[in-house]
Amino acid sequence: EFGVGKTTIAQKVFNDREIERDFDRRVWVSVSQTFTEEQIMRSMLNTLGRGKCWKDDANELLKKINQYLLGKRYLIVMDDVWSEDVVWWQRICQGLPKGNGSCIIITTRIEKVSRKMGVKEVRIHRPKFLNEDYSWLLFRKIAFAASDGNCIYPDLEDVGKEIVEKCKGLPLAIKAVGGMMLCKTPYYREWRRIANHFRDELIENDNSVMASLQLSYDELPSYLKSCFLSFSLYPEDCVITKEQLVHCWIALGLV
Repeated sequence: EFGVGKTTIAQKVFNDREIERDFDRRVWVSVSQTFTEEQIMRSMLNTLGRGKCWKDDANELLKKINQYLLGKRYLIVMDDVWSEDVVWWQRICQGLPKGNGSCIIITTRIEKVSRKMGVKEVRIHRPKFLNEDYSWLLFRKIAFAASDGNCIYPDLEDVGKEIVEKCKGLPLAIKAVGGMMLCKTPYYREWRRIANHFRDELIENDNSVMASLQLSYDELPSYLKSCFLSFSLYPEDCVITKEQLVHCWIALGLV
């Protein structure tokens, strides 16, 4: 399920201090929908600090990955795998050193993909939707951050819970809407307008994550919409530097 928190959970594990101590090497690869076998290998080498290998073919890249991981206890995360054609993975997996208590984590919204990549049933973790209480707690922490996550406006609680209910327990949807509500004036009339807008978005798109993202974009002032659209210039899962983005906005005359 999109927005249920698969990548977030993997990041919590990957960045945990104990995990950092237990593994000699940690490699995070954002696979996503558009990738090539060589791109993935180059991404792995970049993470290992061995990125100067532009002329190498796939065989050479795999050899270098093996060399840098040989004798090391490593953790590899393959995040957001879509393709059911996993020949690329079988090739990479065969080239990785075995033993030493190493571990590989795969995140995917398609269960068949994880099985094809060799994950056994006992190893599959299926994140659950947030229940009503946890959904409201997450929303409060974001939407009412100025008051330490406490809803100090009694007239907003019911309409706030109505908005949260429309998120259907998906953390990404709750965070998107909560972040938007943080910037809104704490007046019932304004929150009721947002709740109605969200309802209309859900009628158009019966996916609470996409509806919440569309809602948060629709509610941006026009000058921020132009700034936001600049992100479409970057490839998926690209690391974006703040300075570069600001320079782009200046060059476009947006700021």
